[in-house]
Amino acid sequence: MDTSARPDNELRRATMERKKAPGHRCLGRQRDGKYALSVGVPTGCLSPSQLRSLADIVERYGSVGHLSTAQSLIIVGIDGEHYYEARQAVMDAGLDVRSIGRDVRQVKCCPGADFSPFGLQRTLPLATLLEETFRGVPTPMKFKISVSGCPNCCANTKLNDFGIHGTVDGWKVFVGGKMGNTPVIGREIASSVPTDDVPRYLAAVIRTYRDRAEPDERLAATIERIGLDAFREAVEGCLDLPYDDLAAMAREAREEAARCQCIGPLGA
Repeated sequence: MDTSARPDNELRRATMERKKAPGHRCLGRQRDGKYALSVGVPTGCLSPSQLRSLADIVERYGSVGHLSTAQSLIIVGIDGEHYYEARQAVMDAGLDVRSIGRDVRQVKCCPGADFSPFGLQRTLPLATLLEETFRGVPTPMKFKISVSGCPNCCANTKLNDFGIHGTVDGWKVFVGGKMGNTPVIGREIASSVPTDDVPRYLAAVIRTYRDRAEPDERLAATIERIGLDAFREAVEGCLDLPYDDLAAMAREAREEAARCQCIGPLGA
């Protein structure tokens, strides 16, 4: 079986440039010349009616639905002329088309103690709260969040910018993880954190990242540059700040994305 593929350097360069651009944008042109939509699946859970709607949309407009590592559903193989129709169909089904911009991304989580025999904390209500409060806040580069119900870290807690996993007495908080060509393991900055304090930690981490990052810098690089101790100290220094401003920023960003005629130019 031959699995080799010829590199498309022009498409690769165009895709990298899109990733550097500010604002909201779609996934862009794929290798086959068609397009894809990233459909948000908060907590990774879909209702029967949502599954039926998505099956119909994939059948009408795409070639296949692909589950991403971020727990989104990517509808692949959409003709450019039908892109807007497919996007509207997703929104009419009560689902979101997700941006790939420089912002707080969808919260990823495992089933947690509601379902898993290993779960030490419930993940679904906390992940939903973090999603509804912070998704969309503009950040220097993409910012990913994961919530795992136990130290097994099924949601890849330590491979995201902000990750938590459940313990018998609360949550451990990790920062600065990432995947990609040069993966970085997130480092612990707090333990035994009560559930009600997790949003305060996330707000403080986002605020510190926005304040301390250099242009085009992922959180892992910011922490490496200023040092973990300095980063932790800065986070602890703004733990008691209210985060209504960040929540409002997130709502405005999501509303703006929904109003966009297209999340980014199709031709790029």
